[in-house]
Amino acid sequence: MKLDFRDDFPGQEFASRPKRLAPPADVVDSDKGSEAVLPAPMATDLAAFYKEALDEAAIVEITDPTGLILSVNDKFCEVSGYSRGELVGANHRMLRSGAHDRAFFQQMCRAIAQGRVWHGEICNRAKDGALFWVDTTIVPHRRRNGRIERFMAIRFDITARKQAEDRLRRLANTDELTDLPNLPSFVRSIEAIIAGARPEAGRTVVGILDVDHFRDINDSLGFRAGNRLLCEVAARLRANMARGDEIARLGGDEFGLILHDCRSEADIRARLDRVFAAFAAPLPTGETERLLSVSLGLAMVPTEGGCRTELLKNAEIALHEAKANGRGRAELFSDEMHEQVLRRAEMRDAFERGLRIGEFIVHYQPIVMLRGDAPLAMEALLRWDHPELGLIRPPEFIEALTDEHLAAQVGGYVLRKVIAQIREWRAAGVPFASISVNATLGDFRSRRFVDTILAAIARGSIATGDICVEINEDVLIGRGGDCARAEIDRLHQVGVTIAFDDFGTGFASLRHLRDLPVAIVKIDKSFIRAIEDDSADRAIVSNVIELAHRLGKSVTAEGVETAAQARILESLGCDRIQGFLIAPALAPRAIEPMLRSPNRIVSVTPS
Repeated sequence: MKLDFRDDFPGQEFASRPKRLAPPADVVDSDKGSEAVLPAPMATDLAAFYKEALDEAAIVEITDPTGLILSVNDKFCEVSGYSRGELVGANHRMLRSGAHDRAFFQQMCRAIAQGRVWHGEICNRAKDGALFWVDTTIVPHRRRNGRIERFMAIRFDITARKQAEDRLRRLANTDELTDLPNLPSFVRSIEAIIAGARPEAGRTVVGILDVDHFRDINDSLGFRAGNRLLCEVAARLRANMARGDEIARLGGDEFGLILHDCRSEADIRARLDRVFAAFAAPLPTGETERLLSVSLGLAMVPTEGGCRTELLKNAEIALHEAKANGRGRAELFSDEMHEQVLRRAEMRDAFERGLRIGEFIVHYQPIVMLRGDAPLAMEALLRWDHPELGLIRPPEFIEALTDEHLAAQVGGYVLRKVIAQIREWRAAGVPFASISVNATLGDFRSRRFVDTILAAIARGSIATGDICVEINEDVLIGRGGDCARAEIDRLHQVGVTIAFDDFGTGFASLRHLRDLPVAIVKIDKSFIRAIEDDSADRAIVSNVIELAHRLGKSVTAEGVETAAQARILESLGCDRIQGFLIAPALAPRAIEPMLRSPNRIVSVTPS
């Protein structure tokens, strides 16, 4: 059954009343140049045509002033899922979805009650519970006495468009992988809090959480396993956050937290305990499980002033502090942290400037044989000849070298200085065994470090035995391990000696000792320091020396400061020693007399 306008609008008012329409050419009086009035049958046919076209294109409904449904067309029934019998005589409120508030309908009703046409978008609920959106125009119908008796609502289904908008809005505000709010959404929440849009009974804490050593997961198991792990992290955080608190994925393995209405420090600690408890059990990463920890940096929302950029920066500073203090912990930002960051930034700026203008020099610490007579070997060590602070040793500027790119620049600088010094001493006939240089992961990543050595050997500036490259376990773990191994192999293939520095302080030193082309093992000074009194340290050193010798490698003990330490190392079969007992690191001119002296052996036998 099609909607029949004549049922609701008497013929004398809708069809029979003459209309002024744009007629076909054959009904225009060309002599007078004006339109003729359509005959009543033609006007009736045209009205029927209008009604048929409207039925095909639109969803049509007629109600009385109270919202009682008087008539609907087929499209209305199709979209709503209700039959005409269920709709006619019912109140239109049966279709309300709850998506609009009371004010929305009050504004609409006020407009049409005053006889104005209302236009807007409405969300309705179909019989099966599904929501559908309609672009709606409501036209009041007045009788001759001016009283509004009916309303005609003409609607067009815009559900597909609304769903597309929702998808776009969701993509703009939601992280696709974890289904958490994303960084822009997180930032908007922070801005609303700072602006006071959300009243808080207590303080608000903003946190940045980072999964410790997450890169190792991607490197060892692949990105798919890494993504599964991130989804599990998100699920655990969501399940363990306090009610009302917020969580977002900021990118990579970083998550943002907002702890609302924090009443006290104890309250904050209790909420953080729940977060850390979420990672007490191993997380699935496909076929395996991994026990992971997280680090968290926190910052309080300022009571006065401040902005979201500053707040997030403070949380990042606190996160850096948490990682520097051992990971798997939370740190709350403080003014002292900010001062430390400023000092580090100033140090880095001064460091880079000093590197550019040549404030850095290379000193050489001798390495001597415990048995036999042989030229001294040396380790090249960087010193900063600061114009105001004097000679600065590495522990005082080591933080500036946490940046891999800057560390690679320093490595290249030291290497060039050493190659030049080798050429100078060889040309002058100064005897020495070799010079060791320390290589970082940044040196191996850039490839320029190894290229420089190979180029110097190829042009005859140095011999393969003139230089030794010292590595430690840091260059072998994580994402750069494969790259470092490839570069070490390049050096080994041309005959450059590789030494394993700081041996005994890592987690997998034995495996690396077995797999890498290492010729020298350097025992870390932390084991030498108490070798006279600590039987455990002496046992460790003894076993390392024996193991290295069985593998065909020589051993150097670092940090030897007393003759007693040297005697113990000699009795254990250690090959070389290095430390203040022999000499500190010296400038080239200061160490030359030791190199030229025929009495290069330090006696460790009591007189």
